[in-house]
Amino acid sequence: MDSDLIDRLKRDGCFTLQLRGVTGSWIKHRAISLRSRHSADDSPLSPLAATTLSGRPPSPRKFLPILSPVHPPLARLIKSLNPLLSHHRSAASSTRTTAHLLSSWSAQTGDDAVSDVADKFGVLLAEMANLEESYSEGIDDVKMVLKTIQDVENSIRPAKTHQTKLRDQVNKASIKPEAGRKLEQLERELVRADAEVLVADAQLLNVTRERLRVAWRVQLDALQERCEKELVLVKYGREILRFLDGEIIVPGQNLRAYRGEAKTRDILGMVEDELRGWSPGWGNAGELCDDENVNGDVSVATAAAAAAASATASMVLVRK
Repeated sequence: MDSDLIDRLKRDGCFTLQLRGVTGSWIKHRAISLRSRHSADDSPLSPLAATTLSGRPPSPRKFLPILSPVHPPLARLIKSLNPLLSHHRSAASSTRTTAHLLSSWSAQTGDDAVSDVADKFGVLLAEMANLEESYSEGIDDVKMVLKTIQDVENSIRPAKTHQTKLRDQVNKASIKPEAGRKLEQLERELVRADAEVLVADAQLLNVTRERLRVAWRVQLDALQERCEKELVLVKYGREILRFLDGEIIVPGQNLRAYRGEAKTRDILGMVEDELRGWSPGWGNAGELCDDENVNGDVSVATAAAAAAASATASMVLVRK
């Protein structure tokens, strides 16, 4: 890799470069995968060992327990979204409560500037709570999409179980010399079961790819809306904060009359107009690639898999 490119990537925070004796340099990637590098299975990496893209070490506390491996991985994934939904909804409720308490407290301070600015900040906090709830709805939509993949997995499980049983029966019958006709019948049934499972696996693969694209787009769209609207709140929140000056009040000094209430009300009006007229500031991730080239035609792929499976079964039966 070109040294100038490496230096530029280092400055941008893409990765860190460390020297390793006389053998040269090596690249230490940040959080490129959460899978374990020390085992052959797909067990997740320990949360304490994971790194973050921002370079900030993760907190060693409040990690959710990993569900029992007895459950299918997709079922565990879907179930893990339940506490995530609860956390976001709880955060929305807590933020809304904080907004009301901030408004109530500021009204009793006796300072018109504090009362007005804090009240307007309470309105912004309440809007942040609404965005949090909207984001949780996006996570719930992702959960529903993943369940469609789970339904397909469950629908093909009986066929795979039947295939496994037939394979065991063929293995047992093959060691018995008197099981000639029965063995031949079992082998024909196994060929048909293999073809059926081959088609089912192709259907599952196509559905999984298509549904995952939908789920991630829903997730990213919800995240984009939340982030961009929160930036709107931050931008106008800073404008409202300008009306709370840092003037030091000495004992016995009277407060200056506050004249910013009408202006802060106008700022909230601008916030409302911008939030209602919001549209994505840039295209979603799906626009970075051609859907037809990446995903292909699901029906054509499934039909091709079915034809291949049928041809395989026919050839084996003819050979029999």
